[in-house]
Amino acid sequence: MNWATIIIAIILLLPASQQRSESVEVKVLSYNPTYDFWFFMPTGRPKVVTQNVQNAYWSARTKGGVCFTDLWFYCATGIEIEE
Repeated sequence: MNWATIIIAIILLLPASQQRSESVEVKVLSYNPTYDFWFFMPTGRPKVVTQNVQNAYWSARTKGGVCFTDLWFYCATGIEIEE
């Protein structure tokens, strides 16, 4: 009984230990109209926000917004935004 419990515990813990430790942080684009600058939530600022990304932000800001990892995309749908 004791060995069976240990084996079951190892089997249940095995998939959890195989998860990737590198998680990609998704940043949500935001705009401050008072000081006219773009920034990311929770933290950071983008190097460049192209006109196409700005247009996408204004059209999607009430529908999930625009997100960034290594490319720009709509947060709600995951559709990529061309720079």
